[in-house]
Amino acid sequence: MAERRRMPGMGLLIVLLFIAVPLAGTAWWLYRPKPSGPPPGPALTDLDVVCSGRVDGRQPTASLETSLPGRVFEIPEKVKEGSEVEKGDVLLRLDDSAAKFRLEEATASHTGAMVELDAAKAEAKLHPGRIEAEKAMVAASNARVDAARQLQAQRRAQKDVTKASPAELAAGDAEVRQLEQLEAAENERYKELKASDPNLRVRLAEARVALMDVAVRAAKKAIEDCELKAPSKGTVLRIQTSVGEAVAPGGFQPAIIFRPAGPLVVRAELEQEFLGRVKDGMRAAIRDETRPDSPTWSGKLEKISGWVARRRLIVLEPGELNDVRTVECLVTLDPGQEPLLVGQRVRVRFVRKDNENRNSEPGTRNSP
Repeated sequence: MAERRRMPGMGLLIVLLFIAVPLAGTAWWLYRPKPSGPPPGPALTDLDVVCSGRVDGRQPTASLETSLPGRVFEIPEKVKEGSEVEKGDVLLRLDDSAAKFRLEEATASHTGAMVELDAAKAEAKLHPGRIEAEKAMVAASNARVDAARQLQAQRRAQKDVTKASPAELAAGDAEVRQLEQLEAAENERYKELKASDPNLRVRLAEARVALMDVAVRAAKKAIEDCELKAPSKGTVLRIQTSVGEAVAPGGFQPAIIFRPAGPLVVRAELEQEFLGRVKDGMRAAIRDETRPDSPTWSGKLEKISGWVARRRLIVLEPGELNDVRTVECLVTLDPGQEPLLVGQRVRVRFVRKDNENRNSEPGTRNSP
């Protein structure tokens, strides 16, 4: 059998292919056209804004404290946590026995001041008559002095006839001097009465009456301040004291937490970096911040605060930053939804109009 003839150079060709193909692939990989980059995402202004917030009343929740320090004497039976109260209803009473004693003291002082005023007015009415009486006394004193002088002069002129002794003449001179002194005293008394103004005593007594009247009103006000009353119609959220416990204004915690009547709103805390991306009238999707199964509430941004400040409510919770500059956004809730609770921490998403349909499509989660 004839020997099969091989093609010249076939082995060399195969070797060259094994070398050239990897080199060509490596060169293509290194020098291939580079893509321009990932496709651009949406613009910053097209993204929804998410921030935290708390549920509150349109009139903010109030911390009620007594105006005076004291000991709680009574909490009415109808005042309980969650109870509805009307404006002026008494929420608690302090022990007012000391205030009542001060009222009795002020009332007695006021009565004494009124007596002094009546006496001063009576003195003022009698003053003109006293001046006239003193004027008559001055005239009588002058007449007695003149008569005594004439009598003493006659005694001296007739001492040789009457044989008046020096002692009798000296006694006559002493009597004249005594009457002159009485005349001077009556003249001074007359001048004093004419110069005095009885209306000054009346004004002083009136001022004392006015002072005692203020003391009476202050004592009555102290008794009124022993009652802590509801400032408006609303709900008692929490009672933080009990009968017999001492309370004082500016203490560690207020006696009663009170929510004025009115609809609930959400006070969203928009951080300063998002200013300009949120406008009045934007729709808002609200969810509980801690519940994974939270429903979604809908609302509308009613008003953006006009100043940047710290958060309205400072809560010392681990991991929560309080020294953050925020703008408060007031979000009103749409009617007919599941009720929220005052103080509930929520997360608010402000939705752009072109994103409303996408967020409301079936199967789309509106959670922030």
